[in-house]
Formats: sequence, C-alpha cells, structure tokens
Amino acid sequence: MDRDMLRRFLVLTTSLFLLAAPVLAEDRGEALLVVADDGALDAPAVHAIRSVAATELRKRGVNVLEDRRAEGVRPVDSDLGSLSEDLGARRVFALRVGGRLGQKVPLSFEELVPGTLAPVYSAALTAGTVEECDVVTVRLVSAVISRTSAEHNAEMRTVTENEAKPFAKKPGERFWFIGLPIPLYNNGSGSPFGFSLGYGYEAENFRISATAGGYSRGEGVAYFMLEAAWIPFSTEVSPYIGGGVGYLGAASRGGMGATAEAGLEFFRLHDVRALAGLQFTFPFDTGPTSSPSRSVYPAGFVRFAF
Repeated sequence: MDRDMLRRFLVLTTSLFLLAAPVLAEDRGEALLVVADDGALDAPAVHAIRSVAATELRKRGVNVLEDRRAEGVRPVDSDLGSLSEDLGARRVFALRVGGRLGQKVPLSFEELVPGTLAPVYSAALTAGTVEECDVVTVRLVSAVISRTSAEHNAEMRTVTENEAKPFAKKPGERFWFIGLPIPLYNNGSGSPFGFSLGYGYEAENFRISATAGGYSRGEGVAYFMLEAAWIPFSTEVSPYIGGGVGYLGAASRGGMGATAEAGLEFFRLHDVRALAGLQFTFPFDTGPTSSPSRSVYPAGFVRFAF
C-alpha cells in the first residue's frame, strides 16, 4: 500500500469515526430507569425486578443509563425531572411495586417525558407471587415499548397464574367415599341396612368415581358402578345430580344396571365433605321369573368424603 492510498484510508476512517461519534454519544445513556415505589418489598427483590426491566429494555434496543443517582427509590417529582435533564436522558421509565396483596404483587411500568415527567404510556399487571414478578416485568416492558396492552401480550411461557386459571383444569381433589344407604322399599321382613365404598376425583363442577356397595330390605341389590355427577355451584353447599352404569346383582341374578341420584353436598371448602340425597338403582334384566321383582330400588343415603 503506497502513501497516497494509506493517506486516503486514514482520512476515510477518521471521517467515518467523526460522523459516528455524535450518534454513539447520543445513544449512550439514552434512557433513565428508576424504581418509583418499592412497595416495602425486600431490597434484593426490588433490585432483581429492576435488573429484569433493564435487561428487557436493552433487548428491545433501548440503552439504559447506569448512574448511582438512579439507584434506590426515586419518586416521580421535580428532582427526578432535574436528574433526567442533567443526565441528558431522552427517555425516562419508572417501575412501581404496589406492595403485597397476600401473596400477590401489583406491578406497573410507565414511560415519562424527560424533564416534565408527563406520562407517555403505562401498563400494569399483578404477579401471583414474588417469584412471578420477573415474568410480569418482561410483559410490562414489552407493552410499554410496543404501546400495546399488557393483558393481551401473554405467551405460553409468560402467562401469569391468575390468567392461566380459567384455561387450566378445574382445581380438584381425590376422595374416598363411605356411604350409608337406607332402602326406601320393603320386600319382606328384615331391617334395612346398606354400605358403599368409592374412590373418585372431584373438581369445581363435576365428580367422577367408582363405587361398590349394596343395600337390602327383604330383597337387596349389590353393585359396582362407574359414576359421574354435575355440581353446578362451587360454593360451600351445592346440589348435584349424577348417575352411573356397571354390574348389578339383584334377586340372585347378576347383570348390567344403572344408578341415578340427586342430593346436596356440604362443606365443599373443607377437607372432609358430606353428601345426602336419594339414589335409584335400575337392574336391566327384569324379564324371567328368577329376575328381580322390582324395576327400581330407591334408597336414601348419607355419604362422607375424605
């Protein structure tokens, strides 16, 4: 490379650097990010939430100014306006932690006009736990930068606990069911008695179970049924209706049969529940002489779930 070419190269490089320098200087420290309210959360937790916000801003092309005067809690007031002007910030972002509502943590994120601190755009969401604050913060930053709603920018990995609940399976538990059915018919002498044992899963508005049991008063029935029930209310007390199909024995004959029942369920918000109602058992085989003498076997019952 001769001297003329080297001189031209140096001139061109210097010119490009001089042209880029103002742009680099302008981008440097483009945005000021402060925590406007910590909600009395622990300092390490607040610092972590701010770090998540700063990282997300940088991912979206916003250079965040790092300055000691921006650390800690900086209320949105005239001092913050003066600080933004002193630092030459072209954008100002404020993160607010609303404290705790039980385990929940309300969060908000907003962009302000440098100097005047007039609001530009804001978004708010509630984290189900402190551990969920990072996911919520990412969505808030995304909403403010893109000027969209934080309620509608959820993805499979960023959906919050509260948002997921309507789409998740209904909360439920597994129970053992012990029942005391009492026959409501009399086909001969003898005292009424009965017993049933089941195991199943109960959610807010339905129940499925497998039950074996029987009851007798002169003539008796024994059964093993696969059952389902609809429970319309998720309150402490709710009516329900249900039924099942399976194997049933009556009058020394065995075969397919069905049950239908309706009743009330009590203490649904507790670990031990109680059910009371009416049950009807229907043998499908009622034709030959040795078949059951009744087409339906009604019974009242009390049942406990635990």
